[in-house]
Amino acid sequence: MNPATTTHLRLVPAPQLDPPYDDELPPAAPPVTGSLALAFPPSSQGLVPLRLVPPADGGPRDTARPLPDPASWARRLTQAIVEVLAGVRTVGQLAPFATLPVLEQLEAAVGALAHRGPGGTQARRPHVTSLRVCRLPATAVEVSSVVDTGRRSRALALRLEGTEGRWQCTALELG
Repeated sequence: MNPATTTHLRLVPAPQLDPPYDDELPPAAPPVTGSLALAFPPSSQGLVPLRLVPPADGGPRDTARPLPDPASWARRLTQAIVEVLAGVRTVGQLAPFATLPVLEQLEAAVGALAHRGPGGTQARRPHVTSLRVCRLPATAVEVSSVVDTGRRSRALALRLEGTEGRWQCTALELG
């Protein structure tokens, strides 16, 4: 063997095959981000009723965004509220679009527009037949609508206030 052509042994690190340890992972998002937070108030009867709580503060808000068209937005929100009152949609789905008192009012009224057809079958869903939007001087509108429940028509009134580039329901009245 020629000493000039001999190869030297060298140490090469083994490739990383193991997954990262827990302390090497990026930090996880807070567990309530985008989730519906629930508060458990003390109860004297041992039963703990669930109730909605306002979302945690998400930091600085962008208040310069323009508000969407109130008529089309109010029609979609009114239909969603009617579906909650009929019992076919959950109240939690409306949490970003209504204040806490309105959500509590909706929780108490779930099923107010629900009725069964002949033979106990589910009647058709109520739907909004007409809607009128009245703009107020500030960034608020009042909405009155007629809801067809199948057996009769009902009135629904909302107050929407513009905050953070979106409308939020701050008052609700079912007639």
